[in-house]
Amino acid sequence: MSSSYRNLFKLAAHTRKNMLCKHANGIVHVSARDKGTGKEQQIVIQSSGGLSKDEIENMVKRAEQFAAEDKLKKERIEAINSAESIVHDTETKMEEFKDQLPKEECDKLREEIVKVRELLANKDTADPEEVRKTVATLQQSSLKLFEMAYKKMASERESSSSSGSEQKTEESSDTQGEKKENKS
Repeated sequence: MSSSYRNLFKLAAHTRKNMLCKHANGIVHVSARDKGTGKEQQIVIQSSGGLSKDEIENMVKRAEQFAAEDKLKKERIEAINSAESIVHDTETKMEEFKDQLPKEECDKLREEIVKVRELLANKDTADPEEVRKTVATLQQSSLKLFEMAYKKMASERESSSSSGSEQKTEESSDTQGEKKENKS
């Protein structure tokens, strides 16, 4: 901003008294009086595009009329989003633990994933309750399968750690025997 505009603004601010009044119905009254000349200017700002009471009532009635449909859409969207997330997580875990999972059980789980995907293919007409039930079945099956994988991994770790400790015990007894022979 140049200095001449700043000075003009400062001059205007010192020589005018401004008043702003806003009413609850959205009408704004603005007036300014020049202190030096005493001249006053006013402007009234009001909305000309407001809604009438009838229009507002019609909008409320339509909202109430479609409330059940909107609720069903919301439930459908939430069920579908949850199902997609669970399918993705299940497939990721199946890939991660593929070496620990029995092939037959994996095939059964893949069949359940296909069932869920078939429901998800009809996103606009899918029944949210049916989606939830199918996903719950998938979750239970995957939980059992991954529990088996975790147990298998844990037993493999235990057997490898116990065989590793047995080797250490044998090595330490061998070294102790060598020490005794060296002393003699």
